[in-house]
Amino acid sequence: MTTLQSRTDQFALTGLDGTNPLGFLAAVGTLVTLHDAGEGSARLGWRRGVTWTPVIEGTSVADADTLSEIVAHGLRGRDVPQDAEEQRAAAMERVNSAKKALGRKEKEIRGRGLKGNARKEAIATEVDPLRTEYNRLRKVWLEALASAVPRAELALGKRIDCTSDEYRHHAATILGDAGLPDRSSINLLAAFGTDACVSPKGETIAPTWFQFITGSGHQFFLKTVRDLMGEVRPDRVNDTLFKPWSYPDEGLSMRWDPAEDRRYALMDRDPTASDNKPRTMWMANLLGYRALELFTTAPRRRGPAVVGWSGVQGETTFTWPLWEFAVPPDVVRSLLTLPDLKADDSSVPGRGGRRRGPDRATLRARGISAVFRARRVKVGSGANFKLNFSPGRAIA
Repeated sequence: MTTLQSRTDQFALTGLDGTNPLGFLAAVGTLVTLHDAGEGSARLGWRRGVTWTPVIEGTSVADADTLSEIVAHGLRGRDVPQDAEEQRAAAMERVNSAKKALGRKEKEIRGRGLKGNARKEAIATEVDPLRTEYNRLRKVWLEALASAVPRAELALGKRIDCTSDEYRHHAATILGDAGLPDRSSINLLAAFGTDACVSPKGETIAPTWFQFITGSGHQFFLKTVRDLMGEVRPDRVNDTLFKPWSYPDEGLSMRWDPAEDRRYALMDRDPTASDNKPRTMWMANLLGYRALELFTTAPRRRGPAVVGWSGVQGETTFTWPLWEFAVPPDVVRSLLTLPDLKADDSSVPGRGGRRRGPDRATLRARGISAVFRARRVKVGSGANFKLNFSPGRAIA
């Protein structure tokens, strides 16, 4: 590994703050995007100052504007033909109509108060045909969607709610087109979830803990990514990477910035006021999404395990390391999975069993200079809840 102080061809991404979960994800996403765009020697490290600043080195470019153009090119994805988008929209309208018809019929049968065989017969003769038609139209829609998305993994739909069979189908399709130089989409699919873990209702795969938007406020995880890709511009990338964040953008947020936790108790005025709308940094969110390539989801007995996450439903935390050496994505992937990040030295004599966080000496020996942690916070209830990150706090 190369120390940051020994190089001169470096880009300090002064717009990003490593103590902010979105800032950290955006820095990792910048590294991943550069590699996917052909900058195979790019490496990422961190510099301690007023805050922790990411530093990129090893690229073939000489100035920040060119770096921003390369990152922007890597974020855009492929062009989508207009006729493909029209076919997707038409197929989506048909599948939505079929879903509504199925829901109305199920509600109607529940309202009849039928029991036993009478209820089974009504479902078999009235509901099952509608469900079959819905599944057929959904398959047609997914096929149309696959031709109308700028990146292959976005063909799952608006959010990560595919069935295990659909997930395996998408994985096989993407894997067939993937090679060593181009594994971006299959890596992201592996981050979304696994066909071995399903949701509590057992209908769809259990999604990654990074999916903070699931439909509240008509915002969806994968649709937001698609919309963000349509807003990519080099100047926006440059502003995100190299300038203090001014939060000029409305909507299209992945909700990974703690500043977007807009509870009444945390604000000096009404968060629902028309002149106090939530604002964000579009390119930071999109770069954070690309970082998920390194945050794989794997099955375990109690549900999906996601790199960087620990805890159970209702109390989950995201932990990330910062290192002062310039390393490539594969090394970053290894650092993110270190068990030492989640260990604690509560058993040290004289500490009274108080949890103090990971052992600093062990982490320093592995090249990690600091560790931060943020909680996943749920605000609200029912269908209108929102998810946010708490501010990151240093634990090592």
